[in-house]
Amino acid sequence: LGIEKTRRLPSFHRRTFASWMTARGSAPPRATTAVTLFYSCSVNYNEPQVGRDVVSVLEKNQCAVKCPEQVCCGMPFLDGGDIESARRNARKNVEALKGAAGRGEKIVVPQPTCSYVLKNEYPLLVPGEDARLVAGATMDIFEYLASRKALGTLNTDFVAQAPRRVSYQMPCHLRAQNMGFKTRDVLQSVPGTVVTVIEKCTAMDGTWGMKKEYFPISMRFAKKAAAEMDASKPDVFSTDCSLSALQIEEASGRKPVHPIALLREAYGIPEER
Repeated sequence: LGIEKTRRLPSFHRRTFASWMTARGSAPPRATTAVTLFYSCSVNYNEPQVGRDVVSVLEKNQCAVKCPEQVCCGMPFLDGGDIESARRNARKNVEALKGAAGRGEKIVVPQPTCSYVLKNEYPLLVPGEDARLVAGATMDIFEYLASRKALGTLNTDFVAQAPRRVSYQMPCHLRAQNMGFKTRDVLQSVPGTVVTVIEKCTAMDGTWGMKKEYFPISMRFAKKAAAEMDASKPDVFSTDCSLSALQIEEASGRKPVHPIALLREAYGIPEER
């Protein structure tokens, strides 16, 4: 890239999350609630295990998980100023998701940027009742799990495990949703888990930190966030955002895990393949 240090790009998986989900088949027989999963591009192509973990955790909570056909949320288009392309994707996703929203199902999202776009940008990009309906039904995955905790319906049948200190970077697009610390609250439902929240931007900012002219600047911010995460001497780094995770790993050499993986492990559920 013509700079002193180049970014290590994320891996692409031959088997996408969507293809795994299609091959997997029907919901568990004891499901009592239907939810729709908007899994995001990064989960589909780069982090399919995150999607599989989401399905495992939701099914542990007796949810039947559905994944209608979907396209990118459109944030990369917005980031580049291509409003018409963002609007085109919004229309497609609203059409795909409005049925679930109309039935009262929640649309859960494991990536904060995507949940932010569905909630806040779709009613502006494609104004109308359908977009408002989809926006109102959309929840970050831990926002959804925290709502179940508040209602007393979150499965807390956790297996015994050693106490764990988690250094958790709260993504900017999650903070912008003004929902509080839902990921922390759910993780700390696991006995022995202590979560330190780090509210530091990692300066990826969509595709900004991927550009060669901005990469060195973005890494200065990422190093500050990683150093603060390390200061609590945690057992594990964690963040909901795959882009923040790239920055933190680049800055520290330590790969953060998505918090849904920590919850799956707490349930004693092995990784699905």
